Amino acid sequence: MSSGTEPVTYEELENTDVISVELVPERKGLILKHCEYYVSSRRHGTTVTRRYNEFSQLYDVLLTKYPYRAICSLPPKRVNVNGGSPRFLQRRRAALQRWLTLVARHPVLAHDADLRAFLCEPNPRLERPKHDEFMLAGCQDPTPVDMLTEQLAAAAAAEQDRLRLLQLGLERLLQIFDKVESRLEADRSDVRALGAGLTALSTASLTPSPLTPSPLPPASTAPVSVPSQPRLKEAARVASEIPDMPEQDDSGAISTFLLSVDAVAAARALAARLARPQPPSRQRYALKCQLQESQVALAYGLAAIQALPELFCARAERHAEAARLWADIHATLDPSHSRQ
Repeated sequence: MSSGTEPVTYEELENTDVISVELVPERKGLILKHCEYYVSSRRHGTTVTRRYNEFSQLYDVLLTKYPYRAICSLPPKRVNVNGGSPRFLQRRRAALQRWLTLVARHPVLAHDADLRAFLCEPNPRLERPKHDEFMLAGCQDPTPVDMLTEQLAAAAAAEQDRLRLLQLGLERLLQIFDKVESRLEADRSDVRALGAGLTALSTASLTPSPLTPSPLPPASTAPVSVPSQPRLKEAARVASEIPDMPEQDDSGAISTFLLSVDAVAAARALAARLARPQPPSRQRYALKCQLQESQVALAYGLAAIQALPELFCARAERHAEAARLWADIHATLDPSHSRQ
C-alpha cells in the first residue's frame, strides 16, 4: 500500500529557489541600531529590504496557516542598546537565511501568497489568517491515501524513528564541529599571547654585565644557540599578526549540513506537536502531512551525509593552517631547521 507521499530529493528542493539574506550597511537610530537585511530570491528575481520583525510576522502567519507543516524556529532577536556584536549579527543573518531558504524551498510553503508578498513586495501586509490549510482546502484531502488510519499512524511512527536517529547523529556531529572551531579560535588567541611574550623577550637585555660575575662555571661555557633579538622580534610579529578565523561560508557543504540540522529538528518538533490528540476529522490529514514532512527532512538528511567528506576536508585544512603557523614561528626562531 502507498502512503500517498512521493519521495523528495534534495536536488528538487534546491532547485525551487535560492535565497540570499545580507546585512544592510549599518544605519544608526537615535537609541538603537536597527538591523536591516537585503532579501533576494532567485525564483522571483527580486531584492527587498526587511527587518527582523518582518521575519517574525511571516513566521507567525505561516505557523497559523500551516499547523501541520514543519517550520523551524527563528533565531533569537536579542535587542540591546549598543546592538549585537558583529559575530552575533552575522550568525543571526546566516540563521535567517537558512530559515527563509527552508520555507522558500518547501513543497507546499513555496507557493504561499504571503511568502510571495514577503519576497516581492516593498511593504507587504501580512495578517494572521482566520483559517488554517485544512479549512482552506475545504476539509478535503486532494490526494486520497489508500491506507487505513492505523497504517498511516504506524508509517508515521516508523519515519519518526528514522528521524530520531538522524537528528541524534547530525546534532552530535554539529557539537563536535563547534568544539573544533572553538579550539581553533582558542589556539589563535594563544598564538597572539605568544607574540606578546616573544615581544617582551625581544626587548629584554640578557647580555651579562661586565661587572656581574657569571653564574656558570668555566666548564659550562660551551656555545649555545640562542635566537637573536631580531629573530625574536620577527617571530613575535608573525605570531601577533595572525588574522581572525573567518566565519563559516554560507554556501557549500557547511550550508547543506546546517540546513539539514534545522530541517530535521523542525520535522521532529512537528511530530511532537501532532502527538497530541487530533480531532477525528483532521487525524488522517495530519498523519499524511507528517509523512510528507518526514520525506522532506530525510532528503535534507541524506544531503548532509553526502556533504560529510567535504566537511571533514575543511576541518583538516583548518588544522593544517594552524600547524603551518607554528612551523613559521619555529622557522623564524631557528632558520637552520627547514619547515616540513
